[in-house]
Amino acid sequence: MTGSPDFVRDMAVFARVVESNSFTAAAETVGLSKAAVSKTVRRLEEHFNLRLLNRTTRSMTVTLEGRALYDYCRDVVWQAEAAEGHLRAFLEKPGGSLRVTAPTTFGSVRIAPLISELLQCHPELHVDLVLTNRQLDLVADNIDIAVRCGALTDSSYIARRASSLPHVLTATPGYLERHGEPACPEDLCRHRCLVLTDIGGATYWRFERDDKAFTVKVHGPLASNHSAAIRHALLNGVGIANLPRYQVCDELEQGKLQSVLESFMPEPSSVHLVYQHRSHMSAAMKSTLDFLHERL
Repeated sequence: MTGSPDFVRDMAVFARVVESNSFTAAAETVGLSKAAVSKTVRRLEEHFNLRLLNRTTRSMTVTLEGRALYDYCRDVVWQAEAAEGHLRAFLEKPGGSLRVTAPTTFGSVRIAPLISELLQCHPELHVDLVLTNRQLDLVADNIDIAVRCGALTDSSYIARRASSLPHVLTATPGYLERHGEPACPEDLCRHRCLVLTDIGGATYWRFERDDKAFTVKVHGPLASNHSAAIRHALLNGVGIANLPRYQVCDELEQGKLQSVLESFMPEPSSVHLVYQHRSHMSAAMKSTLDFLHERL
């Protein structure tokens, strides 16, 4: 059938026959037997119902019709070779476009700086970084790599664990001096808690005691769905906050914040790199996955 892989292959073989003016030489070039090459030419002649070559035991000439077909066959071969070279470059050198998604805050604080470093290493690479707290569908939203924090909801994709995401309860030294340091999670009922409402979607904080999980209901002067608002209030000494450690690690090291109840904090959740396929991976995809996995 015209346009089928077999037909395109036959066109490539015919082009080599014309260019080498020899069935034997063409057979060596394309890796077929001389009989198979001869059969290919006969198949094309039967398909078009035209003689393409005049051949005897000693010589071969291309007919007018054969010359016309060769012009098209030559273009097919050139296009195929160009396609192979172009696509092979994707395997050998990172380039082209990738679409990456990550949660808004984690993406802006942790992923965006890494993407900038990645682009410095691979200037021919283009990354479309989509920061959103909505979990985009890899297929429907044309996502190459999704950075997922916490429990994974779709097991049909490949998930590569990159790092952990520990949380920390923290407050300023000034707040703790005024209100005292909680000795156990139950003491939080007497504290001004700053509640990030997208952690569990409610005013309960999770803890562990003797390897058993439990929750404590908290309340306070501020609740927000954005960690930046919580962080501002936290640094101003308004109360105690439960935030991912990466958001306050600098302030903890500088002594601007102090952690509390560390022995009661639950096991950290995981950060995964989620993607669709493990095989036939481009150099851009592999380099980006490896870079994020190593640096997160």
